[in-house]
Amino acid sequence: MKHTNTVFHQLLKALPRQRFQTVVDRHQGDKRIRTLSCWNQLVTLLFAQLTGRQSLRDLVDCFNSQKTCHYHLGTRTICRSSLSDANKNRPSEIFLETFFYLLEQVREHLPNKAAGEMVRLIDSTTIDLNLNQYEWAKFRSAKGGIKLHTVYDPNAEIPVFFQMTHAKVHDRKALNDLPIMPGITYVIDRAYDDYRWYYTLDQQSSIFVGRMKSSARYEVVKSSQATGDGILSDEFIRLTSDKAREACPIPLRRITFLREDDQKVLVFITNDMTRTAEEIAALYKQRWQIELFFKWIKQNLKIKRFLGRSENAVWIQVLVAMIAYLLLKRAQQTSFCSLSLQQISRLVSINITNRRSLIDLLHPDSVRRSSPHEAPDQLSMVLGYA
Repeated sequence: MKHTNTVFHQLLKALPRQRFQTVVDRHQGDKRIRTLSCWNQLVTLLFAQLTGRQSLRDLVDCFNSQKTCHYHLGTRTICRSSLSDANKNRPSEIFLETFFYLLEQVREHLPNKAAGEMVRLIDSTTIDLNLNQYEWAKFRSAKGGIKLHTVYDPNAEIPVFFQMTHAKVHDRKALNDLPIMPGITYVIDRAYDDYRWYYTLDQQSSIFVGRMKSSARYEVVKSSQATGDGILSDEFIRLTSDKAREACPIPLRRITFLREDDQKVLVFITNDMTRTAEEIAALYKQRWQIELFFKWIKQNLKIKRFLGRSENAVWIQVLVAMIAYLLLKRAQQTSFCSLSLQQISRLVSINITNRRSLIDLLHPDSVRRSSPHEAPDQLSMVLGYA
């Protein structure tokens, strides 16, 4: 039996249009709009993300060529100038709220293994921009760029918060806008080394694990025996410089670790006095997961070439890229398949306008093993894609 809805339409089931329209109305996104609604704008930009469109003209031509799919998607053909204006002027808060709505949907359906200890990785990635085209994103004398500051959940493998700044904004300054929750372990890079922020975390009963700068001044209060692979020293310290002591007047822990693969010595600083030194080193090692996330979104989503040149257009495209990521993640959860997110992205890209079951696409083995009387549509109903 041929599926009546396209793969794209089934992906969008995770985002009810009525729920989206409530957000649009609150921000007056469709006020005095006659041709291109915010929903039409979102669906078109998601089409660009999921199919890898290279330019605004490329997107408009390809999306308009799929007129038979527009009715079920709740969209219509688009004009390039209307889409350009929408990206420049529509409230970005609409897409930010949509991201957080989908984030909650993904988190509600996490497997039990992701419900363990609360660990958050904090890092940023820089995206280069042509300064002649993006004058507002001045980075260096002849270079432009933006930064994506991200809080990442390594157990759920999803970003739980992110913000965009100009690339010249130092990572430490972005800390002021990052949400802090009590009882969570934050793992950060050396660029985020900020004693006052460390003290704020400690006062909220949170743990931090970061890299200690070589210029830090301290005195050793107590030394523990260095045990564990790669552990060179395990010391309890107190900061001694006036400025540092005023900013962070609490006992800290300094752990020296030799990384095996490149023989590099890393010095960690933390307020965790209970974990073993080896466990602290293992926590910091999880940072590679956020690096892999940055690599994935740059390779699979459209955040290196932009469809508009204004700051608002760039921010909206980044937000829609993250929404696309969560839609793929939601499809991965619902299909119960063993495919990686990259495999799902590839299959969706090539089949996005096909009228076939998403479950059939992502989990064909279960369909082949099913009863000959059980149509793919029935299996889709069981797994939530009716």
